[in-house]
Amino acid sequence: MKRLKALMLVLAVLLGVAAVEGASGWTFQGCWSPFPTGTCYDVYTDSAGSYWRCAACGTTKNPNPNTCFRINPSIGYWCS
Repeated sequence: MKRLKALMLVLAVLLGVAAVEGASGWTFQGCWSPFPTGTCYDVYTDSAGSYWRCAACGTTKNPNPNTCFRINPSIGYWCS
């Protein structure tokens, strides 16, 4: 029984990680804005570790270089 619970926990964690990956293999990092007030945008990282700003927070469907652009997230604000 303990092994089954441990296996279920591992599967839940793995499925949770898969859920935050974009269709293109990018990973959602959170919502970010270049200004202290204003629109927050979805931010993803690609397999190389580059950060990409996409559509308004919660609306990005398929993050990729054609719909998003690179950013430096240290120059801006993470939205809560």
